[in-house]
Amino acid sequence: MGGIAAAIAAGAGDVDDVVLVAPALVPPRARTTTTTTDRTTTGESNTAAGALIGALRRFLTAAFAYAFAPFLKVILRVFVRSARFWRNGLAKAVGRGAAPALHTDLAWADGYRRPSCVRGWDDGMARVVIAACTGGVNDVWANESKRVARAFKGAEDAEGADDRGATDAGATLDALRASGARVLIVHGDEDSIVPLANSRRLAEALPGAELAVMGGCGHMPHEEDPDAFVDLVKSFVEGKPVS
Repeated sequence: MGGIAAAIAAGAGDVDDVVLVAPALVPPRARTTTTTTDRTTTGESNTAAGALIGALRRFLTAAFAYAFAPFLKVILRVFVRSARFWRNGLAKAVGRGAAPALHTDLAWADGYRRPSCVRGWDDGMARVVIAACTGGVNDVWANESKRVARAFKGAEDAEGADDRGATDAGATLDALRASGARVLIVHGDEDSIVPLANSRRLAEALPGAELAVMGGCGHMPHEEDPDAFVDLVKSFVEGKPVS
């Protein structure tokens, strides 16, 4: 949701510069021409039987997810509240240079673990997991993206965007382009979670966007090398080259 939040903030007129760190915002690929065969296949899949099967599948998925919720909470309490869980997990997210620090700087991993100790955290996280399994999170994401797109487009354009099935990424990119905000994308070259190639595509999709690749960093360059990250952002805000 970070990209959508950035688009909303920029659109409000209070933000001139946007910094995206290893964004999992995948630019939609160009659409291909639909053939007669494709249209026929699509029509067949939209039959009443197909809709009924889809509804039944979603119902069964939701029923299973809610039935599993009590066990999920136990798993969350046991594993996610463990310091070892966060140290091992973060070690896979950061670059090779920063990984050893997770076993010496205990406060780093503990900063991620502490929120899981708040009362009711397991209930909230269980609801998030259930929503993701049943499509609830995706629906919220898509609806918010369309709302962002409407904020920057006229009603006629917004309706067209809905009709063509605009993706959350597409709507967010449209909003960022229309906002006029300058965009800096920062990505670690050892990121094993979101490929660096994704940020390269994103930079190409956003006119004027700058891409800064931080060597030796993984998915969290702002935490792995905060001094270098601050220097990058400072240069960007001051209008100096960052790459």
